[in-house]
Amino acid sequence: MNTRSIFTLAFFGCLLLPALAEDITTLDGQTYTDVRTVTLKPKGLFFVAGSGTSIKGVTVAFTNLPDALKEKYHYDPYEMGLLAARQVPLVNLTKKLAFSLDQLEAAKAKAKAEKKLLGFIMEWDSMLPPAQPMGDDGSNSGLAHFYAAFKDSMVLVFVRHEDELGKVPDAVKQGFNGPDEGGFAPNMAVVTADCSQFICEIPYGGGKASTWQTREKVFREKIAVIKKFTAAQAGAK
Repeated sequence: MNTRSIFTLAFFGCLLLPALAEDITTLDGQTYTDVRTVTLKPKGLFFVAGSGTSIKGVTVAFTNLPDALKEKYHYDPYEMGLLAARQVPLVNLTKKLAFSLDQLEAAKAKAKAEKKLLGFIMEWDSMLPPAQPMGDDGSNSGLAHFYAAFKDSMVLVFVRHEDELGKVPDAVKQGFNGPDEGGFAPNMAVVTADCSQFICEIPYGGGKASTWQTREKVFREKIAVIKKFTAAQAGAK
């Protein structure tokens, strides 16, 4: 058999081989077979599943994926949050989007159950109309940006600047009263799920001249601090 014939057989043999695939089972018990073309999207893990006439595209929310799968596909909730914030045209800001301070115990329980940190966002009630995370509507856009970027990676608590700053846990006060607070709201103090340890304060980057670019730069700097803290915590166990 000549070289050309060998190449032709090898080529068609490759076409006949099934694509490497796997099965994925979600936390709610749904199993998808023959999974391939897996991609990280802001709304979840996208993949093609099934074969023949049953083939379909599926998006599964990251909250419905086992930790092992998220690790396998290099899911980074902070990076996905920053990407998602860029793609959200408008956030209808209301008090209901986050826990309130009087719901703190419920927020702590959720953070513990989901193995997340708590983010206490200092805000004024005047910042709660619909706003664009990437917009130029001052603090309103800033609050929308904080929310869109961190809503999936942390459990968020809104803190009213008007009358609640003195009621927050001591770890949160370290951020709100610390040098990184910056003098502008919104800003966010990040603490452990039980509120026992202060991790970092994320200021409203840029002050009166804030843009989404300056805020995102600050977010990335503080995310690096958060990741360093969580890695150290994991290494200590």
